[in-house]
Amino acid sequence: MSEWMRADGVAIVTGAAGGMGRECARLLAEDGWPELLLCDLDEARLEAVAEPLRAAGATVSVLAGEVTAPEFWSALTAAVAGKGIGAMIHTAGVSPHMCGAQRLLEINLDATVMLVDAIQPLMNARGGVVLFASMASYFSISPEADAAFVGPLPDAPAARLVSLAPSSEAAYPLSKRAVRAIAQREARRFGERGARIVSMSPGFIDTPMMTDEMNPQVQHMLEQSALARLGRPAELAAVAVFLCGPRAGFVTGCDIIVDGGALAALGIPKV
Repeated sequence: MSEWMRADGVAIVTGAAGGMGRECARLLAEDGWPELLLCDLDEARLEAVAEPLRAAGATVSVLAGEVTAPEFWSALTAAVAGKGIGAMIHTAGVSPHMCGAQRLLEINLDATVMLVDAIQPLMNARGGVVLFASMASYFSISPEADAAFVGPLPDAPAARLVSLAPSSEAAYPLSKRAVRAIAQREARRFGERGARIVSMSPGFIDTPMMTDEMNPQVQHMLEQSALARLGRPAELAAVAVFLCGPRAGFVTGCDIIVDGGALAALGIPKV
């Protein structure tokens, strides 16, 4: 068997109609994954992503639905039954301007918990999972919030953690800190199937979501970063697809920062 043998099974992208998800789908297809399942809220937008990939020879299915709904994950597991999962890139999420704190935590955190529980029994050997966190997860929150990540996450974490996040601006880094914690804590369970799970923390990326979140503070941080520019969605996607693949076969249970040096300019993480 080749040292670089790729996992069998379906490659899945959530948030596939968005800027980063679309690029992940494109690069997975270019890498020759035999079957893709693209997930997002709107079927028409998913089909707009899927059709060019099919035209280029890829086998692509779409699944429209709400990631916080248990029936969505039931439909996803049914869609991969008998095939298993070879790759999963979870980009679906919301930013602070899009909803209130409770709903943000449900989408960014509770849905990630649902995802992990749904896909772990379906992972094929050598499979890889990438959960999108954020560079914001490295920002200081509060001593009470920091303490929430010592030990297991509570059941229904959004409902339990919302008291620590009085606004959506506070809830966002909290939710992404939790995503990092999930990847770290689930690594052993995924490893029992010969699979891997990591989180990835993007910085400032050139997407419509970033445009909506731009303000003087963000602009200043961007200008002070090592590369002093927005990242391109394809640059994020290239890292995510690599992390799912065989050449990242010894990478699991950690967070990968892809931020153009923004955190380094702030002296974060502390070394």
